[in-house]
Amino acid sequence: MKTIALILAYDGTNYAGWQRQSGQKTIQGTLEDALSKMNNAPTEIRGASRTDAGVHAEWQIAAFDTHRDYEPDRFKIALNALTPPDITIRHACDAPDGFQPRFESRGKHYRYWLWQGHYLPPMLIHRAAAVRKLDVENMRNAAQYLIGEHDFSSFRALDCQAKSPVRTLTRIDISTVSGPYDYTCADGNALIQIDVEGTAFLKQMVRIIVGTLIDFGLGMPAHKMRTILESRCRANAGQTAPAAGLTLVRSFSSLDDWINPSLLL
Repeated sequence: MKTIALILAYDGTNYAGWQRQSGQKTIQGTLEDALSKMNNAPTEIRGASRTDAGVHAEWQIAAFDTHRDYEPDRFKIALNALTPPDITIRHACDAPDGFQPRFESRGKHYRYWLWQGHYLPPMLIHRAAAVRKLDVENMRNAAQYLIGEHDFSSFRALDCQAKSPVRTLTRIDISTVSGPYDYTCADGNALIQIDVEGTAFLKQMVRIIVGTLIDFGLGMPAHKMRTILESRCRANAGQTAPAAGLTLVRSFSSLDDWINPSLLL
C-alpha cells in the first residue's frame, strides 16, 4: 500500500461541494468513483479544503491510498480520462504513507470576484457576483480590522461546527483588475478582486467577509468593522456572498517542499 497526493483544479458550478453526500454530485464522490474503478476496490480520497457547493478551486490538495504499484503520472492521466472536464488533475506524486492534506495544511488563499456594472457578463455568471458601484478604498480600510488573530464568530455560518472561532488572517487585498474579458473599461465597469489568506477558515467565512465588505463599499464607515468583529454575533455582519464568485486559489502544505510548480498542468 502506498499514498498518492494530487493537486487538482475544478469548476464547482455543477457540484454540491467537495464533500461526499448521499444522492449528490460532489467533487470527492466523483473522484472516488474514478479511483475505485482504477483500484478495483472502494477508495477514499482525502481533501485539504471542504469547498462549498458552487465554489471553484485552482489548487486543491487531495490524497488517497492504493495497492496499485503505478507511477503517479499514470494516476494523473487515468483520472483525467475518467473524470468530467470540469475536474482536472494538475499533478500527482508519491506522498508519505497516510498523508492527510487537511492536517498538513499551512494555510489557504481564497479569491472572490465582484462585478460592478449594469449587468453581469455571461462569461462571468459562474465566476463573479454582481454589485453596484463600490467604494473600494473604504472597503480596504474596513478590511484592515480583520487582519491578525481574532474571534471570527461574526463571520461564520450558524451551523459551523468548528470547536473554536479563533482564526488568523494574514492578508486581505482588494483591487480592481482587468479580469479575463475585455469588459472592464465599458461604462466605467470594473472587476473587484478580493484576495484573502489565512492559516485556516471557518464555514463560509470568506463569503461572509465579502458580503460584509460590500456594505462598506456602499458607504458604511470603515471603523464599524471593529464593532462587528468584537460583537461576535453573526447577525451584525453582512449577507453571505454567492458561492459562484469564490475560488480556492492555493492550499499550502508540506507538499510545497517537494513540488515543482513548473510540472503542473
